[in-house]
Amino acid sequence: MATDTSDAVDNLEKELVTLARRLRGLQRTLSDEAHPDLEPAQYALLNHVEELAPVRMADLVAALEVDKGPVSRACARLEEEGLLKRAADKSDARATLLTLTAAGKRKLTAARKKRHKVIEDLLKDWSPTQVKTFATQVSKFNKLAN
Repeated sequence: MATDTSDAVDNLEKELVTLARRLRGLQRTLSDEAHPDLEPAQYALLNHVEELAPVRMADLVAALEVDKGPVSRACARLEEEGLLKRAADKSDARATLLTLTAAGKRKLTAARKKRHKVIEDLLKDWSPTQVKTFATQVSKFNKLAN
């Protein structure tokens, strides 16, 4: 029994590595969709800002689990591109709040539609039940990995 579990975990690990590689490729494609000169990490940053907005820079850095410097530089670039805006936090003048601009929201919406279509095409031969089961299992795994 232990060997069966070990073999299954070995296979799962290989499949997760393959999935991660393919998702990085999809992320690059989607960042190109959001903005031609946008790097995948900046696309991910826009997604986090949208999810958490309005979000303080410090909270965004904590959510991304990275150093403040690269996030601050990426935010400055996204602001220059008109996709992100900064505003002073009225409750704490030392803090900056980040939100997406209307253009940033439009770019993300377009990229998400493309992502949805790619996933839909990949799963076209799956039944709705299979898709739901897969989504449930991935969600469960993500919660454990968090």
